[in-house]
Amino acid sequence: MRHTLTPTSQQSLYVSKIIAGLLTISLVVYCAYGLPTLELATTQRNAAIATLIGLALALIPAVSWVYRRRDELQRLQHQQASVSTVAVLASVAAVVGILQANQWVPMFNQFWTLGLLLVIWGAQLMWADRRFR
Repeated sequence: MRHTLTPTSQQSLYVSKIIAGLLTISLVVYCAYGLPTLELATTQRNAAIATLIGLALALIPAVSWVYRRRDELQRLQHQQASVSTVAVLASVAAVVGILQANQWVPMFNQFWTLGLLLVIWGAQLMWADRRFR
């Protein structure tokens, strides 16, 4: 007998996967900032950096795996959100680059860009979801 999930349980599972992904990203960022404060040997530090890089790069196949398991409507919503996010992020990056080149705003860490990307994508995904309700 095959177990089928109700739409509510599917949505809950989907949201829990997103939360788990965000927690993983947050843990990588936290560890990246904490790593310089640890007194590690060079080989240990290099291994820790390689592990963090591996976790960051693991996002690519993880997102692909989750995306392939979505139904057609969810894929359409993700595509719309992703396209909109790229356009918004490209515009914001250009404006920030212009302001930084002219020293109107200070240089900042790329983790801020990652955070901005996640916020914009999340907002765009909610917007795309509202269109189909």
